Amino acid sequence: MSRPGPTRLVREDPSTTLTPFAVMDAPELAALALLEHAIDVASIALLAQHIYLLDSDPPRQREPLPGGDLTKPFFARARALTVVLRRYRAALARAANASRDDGFGSEDENF
Repeated sequence: MSRPGPTRLVREDPSTTLTPFAVMDAPELAALALLEHAIDVASIALLAQHIYLLDSDPPRQREPLPGGDLTKPFFARARALTVVLRRYRAALARAANASRDDGFGSEDENF
């Protein structure tokens, strides 16, 4: 009688930490990690430039800056893209777990 292999629960938000093994299994994860980091850095830069998004009464008043009207659409799209990236990583994690589970079954049958 064969025992089922260990099962791991797939997190709703899989880790974004890259490992060589993860990239070997899914090389696109490296590009996705760069994209997520770029979104974070761009968000911080926009918030620093358009401080009124953080504080409606900032300590120093400035003239309206170019691109200010595009910040809200940027953040909405960045948030939506982040959700898609999380779902993609979750789908990869589910597929990896499923293939591991399938692999355990076939190895046990050989013993």
